[in-house]
Amino acid sequence: MDSEIENEMANEIKSKIEYSNPVPPMSATSEQVGIKGDSKSYVANEPHRIIERDDWQGFDQVPLQPVDNNHYTQVLSESLLFGTLVFIAASLGLILSGELNLGLLVITLTGLILLLCTIGYLRYRHAKSLAYATCEHEFLMQKGFWWVKRTSLPYSRLQHVSISHGPLERHFNLSTIKCFSAGSGSAEIELPGIDQRTAEHLRQHLLAQAANAHTSADVRSDIQSQADASAPTIKTLESHNDDA
Repeated sequence: MDSEIENEMANEIKSKIEYSNPVPPMSATSEQVGIKGDSKSYVANEPHRIIERDDWQGFDQVPLQPVDNNHYTQVLSESLLFGTLVFIAASLGLILSGELNLGLLVITLTGLILLLCTIGYLRYRHAKSLAYATCEHEFLMQKGFWWVKRTSLPYSRLQHVSISHGPLERHFNLSTIKCFSAGSGSAEIELPGIDQRTAEHLRQHLLAQAANAHTSADVRSDIQSQADASAPTIKTLESHNDDA
């Protein structure tokens, strides 16, 4: 009689745990938890699906959005202002020193102009290489035209998003977005050249996506904890029933 009662108790506990959190074998199934809005949906016992190499989605396949066109004008204005100041300071220094004759002075200043133009061109090309994309699970950024750097920041690691804008950025109605990840003291992604209204909207979207990702991770952790806590009880009852 006691063994029948214990069997019924073990079956009841098993059914409750399987209903609330079916735990599949690690070699065959996996658990997925999705959150949308205020409602929670759980999908369990999804089998592992092998993705062939030809079906892998590369970074190049993600359509990236360039930064605002005003950013290019801002970069050219900065280069022109900086180059003008450097040229004036160098010219005054060489002329007042009197150490160079007219021919060497012209050659030196011409070389300086070419150097400043090259720096301005490289900064412009770098600005043209900036692009980004907001995907379902991550925020992407690309920069560089010689050495291309592509950064992917999952929303589950996103902790903080800040917006800043300097004097020239304010003049051109632009902002710089900085994304900080967990455990990182510096910005994981620093994206300049975003329109101020777009930047604030993007910041709110990234924070909302990060909140959803963190909530989903907490739910998965709670479910796994419940499963781990219930497993010893079931094993004990099963062992006691086998002895009986």
